[in-house]
Amino acid sequence: MKFNKICFILASASMLAVAPGCKDFYDVNVDPLSPVSVNLYSLLPVTQVSMAENLGDNIGGLSQYTMALMQQLYNTRNIGNFQQTGDSFTGPWAGLYRSTLVNNELIITQGSQESRWDYVGIAQLQKAYVYSQMVDLWGDIPYSEALQGSINTTPRFDKDEDIYNGNGSIQGLFSLIDEGLANVAKTTIIPTKPALATVDLIYKGDLSKWARFGRTLKLKLYNQLRLTNPAAVQGQVGPLLSAQLMEETGDFELAYSSAVNPDNRNPGYVNDYTSSPENKIGRYFYEGMVTLRDPRLPYYFFNQIARGNSTINQDYISSLDPRFVTVRPGTTSQFANSASAAEFQTVQGLYPVGGRFDDGLGGRVNATSGKASAPQRLLTYYSRRFIEAELQLTVYNNPTAARAALEEAVKAAFRKVNAIARADGSPAIQDTLSTRTPKIPSIAEYTASVINRYNTAATTEDKLEVIMYEKYVASYGYGVDIYTDFRRTGHPRIRVTTQASNPSAGLLPDDGSTQANGPFPLRLLYPINDLTLNLNSPRTQRDVTSPIFWDK
Repeated sequence: MKFNKICFILASASMLAVAPGCKDFYDVNVDPLSPVSVNLYSLLPVTQVSMAENLGDNIGGLSQYTMALMQQLYNTRNIGNFQQTGDSFTGPWAGLYRSTLVNNELIITQGSQESRWDYVGIAQLQKAYVYSQMVDLWGDIPYSEALQGSINTTPRFDKDEDIYNGNGSIQGLFSLIDEGLANVAKTTIIPTKPALATVDLIYKGDLSKWARFGRTLKLKLYNQLRLTNPAAVQGQVGPLLSAQLMEETGDFELAYSSAVNPDNRNPGYVNDYTSSPENKIGRYFYEGMVTLRDPRLPYYFFNQIARGNSTINQDYISSLDPRFVTVRPGTTSQFANSASAAEFQTVQGLYPVGGRFDDGLGGRVNATSGKASAPQRLLTYYSRRFIEAELQLTVYNNPTAARAALEEAVKAAFRKVNAIARADGSPAIQDTLSTRTPKIPSIAEYTASVINRYNTAATTEDKLEVIMYEKYVASYGYGVDIYTDFRRTGHPRIRVTTQASNPSAGLLPDDGSTQANGPFPLRLLYPINDLTLNLNSPRTQRDVTSPIFWDK
């Protein structure tokens, strides 16, 4: 859902500016210096749409950047070739602070005054989620002194570890989640008109789903800390694994539609289904799925070259599938720009952005090629199961329980693809026997191959590679967690330009026909304005090879 953004901008640093003022469907009259009228039912959808867009798979979303770092996508901004500047992430950084978090904080403040604890609890859980994602990308960020408007125009950058765990002066994310869970569990709630079910774009006012999300978020964050203090993490994770966590009908995601006026289409679709698509597809990501005969290929990508046809004079044409055409990050080929012709390149498909299902017939893509209604997934049931598989294998040293969680995760990921396919009117992946032509594996056949790879993996690290590769593929369309998973585990192994390769860290060299613009980054650069205008900022960029605190 697209906002008409009217911002009341304060002096400088991103967290000091306010929020967009209106949505096509919702009236918002917000100035944090002198709020005239704050309607919680107007603010909540603002925060949710902004969160999905700034974190998601679209031209201004952090997932598009991180999917490029993880070699799933490549675009003209060269992030996938490890080139970033102080301006690279200004948009999503500012969007998350100015729109998502400022409006979210207003819900917490106003809702607490009005005893609308359902809104307060939801906003607290959203706040914990967004801040955790930002810490995972940047490390130290404004947190405890942020979002205060003119009261504090130079908020300090709190340490990443303190934001997660808290200290004597900072409420950590785990404590914030617990407060949110306590508030959504309260029974004395004053309803709003329109009702919460009408304006909550994620769970339609279902507080039990919000509670399951909150507990699953805690599980996710503890899993990300497992290398920092394994014993403490094990003590916290045990009760969560037996608690009520996210179910298959409770994915944390924002739904889109095919409506154009107002434009509620998936913004990633809007960017890529044009005469000049923004993104190219990662060579090794695509070919890895081809090699494993992954039946999700026609749902993930659309090849504009029809089956049986091919092309020439392109930067990269796959020998495994001559319909697959792309540009490689840092390519040295004379045809580096050839895939800008839409009729020749492979684009994102139905599953990630609501594009076109690849029926093999090819054809140019345009604004009417697909329904554009695939949701922006943020945290899903299948991700929860992959997290459980990792924890069972690495924290509990229980490869049998890990295998069971892995099997359910893979099956759930396929069910998610099928749900989006059926909503689109496209054919579903067969459960047990594929009758499609050309023959592709069924869900049961592919899952069996995954379990066979897991069973034959010789070491714990090899088994973890299987788990994390499957999570990497299943999560296509949301790159932030993929990037975080790789930095903290070194899995799955990906291929990058030779200059940036480091096999011990999971960075394998490519075929040698590309050049890097820098090392593989372990963090993102801060927007330069926040370093120069905020006197309490670090003042200089951290070395991009300096890890986030959970990366041991």
